[in-house]
Amino acid sequence: MISAIKALLPGVEDDDIMSIELLVQRAQDPVVLATLIAALLEERKRTNALLREIRDALAAIQTPPSSAPPQTEDLGLSERDEQILALVRERGMVCAEDVRNALGYKGLNAASARLNWLYKRGLVRKVRKGRKVYYAPA
Repeated sequence: MISAIKALLPGVEDDDIMSIELLVQRAQDPVVLATLIAALLEERKRTNALLREIRDALAAIQTPPSSAPPQTEDLGLSERDEQILALVRERGMVCAEDVRNALGYKGLNAASARLNWLYKRGLVRKVRKGRKVYYAPA
């Protein structure tokens, strides 16, 4: 049986094969079989939940921005916030560094704080790309 397993699964170590062989022997026990099935079902639930999260995140990234800009006149935005929103709409996606460079902020913290403020009000959406966070039109 060990040679058959080695032929089917190249790269499997002898210790692993012994574990598989022991598992096959114990699989005749209904308690062991039920435990394995329960573990597989739990793993499937976790995998499906993870796949759902990935699908939802991908859908959020791929959703095209709305063609109509959100109404900002009645929100009482500052001139600076209006400039940031205009920059986001113009470029399609900006990070705090882009805002800092375009509007002359001295540091990233101020630009990042303004972008987060706009995000919390639903005027922009966050898109994470690697370690950077970009902001796109809502």
